[in-house]
Amino acid sequence: MRDHQARVESMYRRDKLAAYVSVTAVWAVYAFAFWRMADQFAASGVTLLMLILAGLVLLLNTAAVWALIRHYQEDKAAIYGTDIYYLDRIIAERRAAR
Repeated sequence: MRDHQARVESMYRRDKLAAYVSVTAVWAVYAFAFWRMADQFAASGVTLLMLILAGLVLLLNTAAVWALIRHYQEDKAAIYGTDIYYLDRIIAERRAAR
């Protein structure tokens, strides 16, 4: 049972790290795109609009990832327990097929 809990924690930490890396990448892409397009936005007079829209997208994306992580933390046993069950079955079937 202790091994099972350690596997659940490991999977949760890995998913949490992947979520944080993904959100950071989205922020970096938006910052880079805004930086590269700033002159065009200014020339078109839409800089403020683009800042607001980008901010909303980033806010909603970040909030969604935080909610996902919180949900995963609250229901780790069910989410990762099912994954572990099927991963163990796949491993057992592969061993039996040899």
